Amino acid sequence: MKDIETFECNGFTYSKDYADSSTKVEIEHGKESPTHLFKFYGMSKYSVDALKNGYLYASHPLELNDILDSSYFLFNVSKPLDYSYYEKLFGPAYSDKLKLYEFYLQDIKNDCHSYIFELWQILTNKFGVVSMTSKEDNALMWPHYTMESGFQLKFDTSNLENSIKASLEDTEEYLGLFPINYTKILKPIDISQFRQMFIPLFYSTTIKSAQWEYEEEWRFLISKNNMGVPHSKSGLSHLSDYDTPVENRYAYYDNSLVEEITVGRNFFKPRHFEQKRIGTKTVHLRPKNESNWLYEDQKAFMEYVSENLSDKFYVSGVKYELDENGILYLIRTKERMNVEQIGGGLYELTRTDEVIKLL
Repeated sequence: MKDIETFECNGFTYSKDYADSSTKVEIEHGKESPTHLFKFYGMSKYSVDALKNGYLYASHPLELNDILDSSYFLFNVSKPLDYSYYEKLFGPAYSDKLKLYEFYLQDIKNDCHSYIFELWQILTNKFGVVSMTSKEDNALMWPHYTMESGFQLKFDTSNLENSIKASLEDTEEYLGLFPINYTKILKPIDISQFRQMFIPLFYSTTIKSAQWEYEEEWRFLISKNNMGVPHSKSGLSHLSDYDTPVENRYAYYDNSLVEEITVGRNFFKPRHFEQKRIGTKTVHLRPKNESNWLYEDQKAFMEYVSENLSDKFYVSGVKYELDENGILYLIRTKERMNVEQIGGGLYELTRTDEVIKLL
């Protein structure tokens, strides 16, 4: 039996060396690793907690916003699997081997669907996906993921990767950083062609429809025992969640690695913040408590930023530019602003005129 398996799809080559006892799969893709990666967050207690405590959430496939992303539907078979696979996977649950064999005969008529689903559950309980983007000035990411009211973090890719690796325990595994393989036609992978599920699993977690290509997504993949399977997040599921501590899906990093934090254009809404202009460059802000369900989150966010990221704080903006024919067009910008807590829950935000054009 060969030690190395390979699979090619859409310019990506997936390979697994079985002489290596780890679960890692190498993916050759020809794309240069970005110098920086960005994470977009909507405003919530969960995103503020992640910011304060320095972690990225490694999602289960059922928590991703595309039902086909990393889905068990991406696995199929071109021929019935051998009965030995069922004995290994389902044997402990069947005291009556005749019933197990009857189950096997029924399932292979259904393209091994029950086997595939059960195996997928087991694998994804030990697998997490951290989604990032390599594109800072992504006009669609701001409205889609933050409604222009959340925030964006900027990281040096190499530093973040090394920090995530260093945070993992001996029983946990860093599986790599990979770009998404965007494809016009989403095809399932034939698991009957592979010795084990390594390549099919990595394929399923890095393949997406080309309709998502605007995201320019890169993913950190990590593995831990008992990360959980949230069946209740899947439509019409009759299965109970496999609950584990939510922290099992945290990928920690040194939060001093945040190079910049940028809030959306609509972050400081008057309905959420009291505002008082002080001259032309300064405004005093205080999160509103009344009729504001985000009050505690905004309060915690402003406290953390003013204490830890005051010199790395940016606010999104808009600017006119002229093209070569002297015609106006719009671009997004961000301006660094000094933020300082001045007492009584009041913050002073001061413009620096350090404007970055996001062309």
